[in-house]
Amino acid sequence: MRSAALQFPATPFDREHNLATAARLARAAVDQGAQLLVLPELFNTGLVYSPRLKQAAEPEDGPTLAWLAAQSRALGAHLAGSLLLRRAGQVHNVLALAAPDGARHLYAKRYPFLWERCSFAPGRQPVIAETALGRLGLLVGWDAVHPAAWAGYAGQVDAVLIAAAPARLHRAVLNFPGAQKAYLAQLLPALLRERDGLDGLFSAHTAACAAALGVPVVQAVMAGRFVTQLPLARVSLLAAAWRQPRYWPLARQARLASLRATFYGGSAIYGPDGALLAEAAGEEGLAVADLPPRAAAGPARSVPRPRLPAELRRFEWLLRPLAASVYHQNRVA
Repeated sequence: MRSAALQFPATPFDREHNLATAARLARAAVDQGAQLLVLPELFNTGLVYSPRLKQAAEPEDGPTLAWLAAQSRALGAHLAGSLLLRRAGQVHNVLALAAPDGARHLYAKRYPFLWERCSFAPGRQPVIAETALGRLGLLVGWDAVHPAAWAGYAGQVDAVLIAAAPARLHRAVLNFPGAQKAYLAQLLPALLRERDGLDGLFSAHTAACAAALGVPVVQAVMAGRFVTQLPLARVSLLAAAWRQPRYWPLARQARLASLRATFYGGSAIYGPDGALLAEAAGEEGLAVADLPPRAAAGPARSVPRPRLPAELRRFEWLLRPLAASVYHQNRVA
């Protein structure tokens, strides 16, 4: 089975442009023989921490799922992409896998990262897509950092698909009015001290998880710039800088600050031994490779825990319930 991870910078809230870019790259991947294509997380809207993100969620009969189905049928390939869907009064970040025969598999992200919880609710369970290409496990973004998300597929799938849009937090800068700025790593120094571990979350860690499960992994990662306001801006700044009083005065202008960073990119395909088989270059590109079969059954291997700064874990734990309350204040019918 030949597969492709598609990489490009999505333009925030410009669905028509993003779908056109995705269609062009999907055609290029199929021209190289790919039968299984994976798009980045929130490829249709881009990722921005804004109330507009939740408002952009589509129904299950909306345009993006219809586009995925039509592209899969036209290309004769399985096509996966993540988008926000409204289902049963909730919004979820869903990785949708469309098959050429019209079959569809939907997996809701189970571990939203911090401020993402303002825009969508977590899913509840893993999804194994039974397809003509084999059994495929589905993950979205921050799921890939949680060993439990991987462990749910151990011994049950032939490959894992990941759609992600991680930002380089240790290089993120907060710009305030009056030309004031503060790097996020100044507020949370562990981001800089442990940047090697953070840089490896969607590369070395993904490879290690592929080897632990003994299955190939196709991972599509967003590229380009990440520019956003911060939800819970004052609380977020004070929670990050609670040990550094010199930054506390910035909280008064936190709502007016913009956070700027870049997405990682580096979409890649890993073999069942964790070897890198292909990697996308540049902001827009493809990683294309033949997927080897899953490894022969052997002694069970535990899924590795990622190198995450304790400071970041604590920061996320503190803000998680507040972010969830923001989401629930504006339920979607």
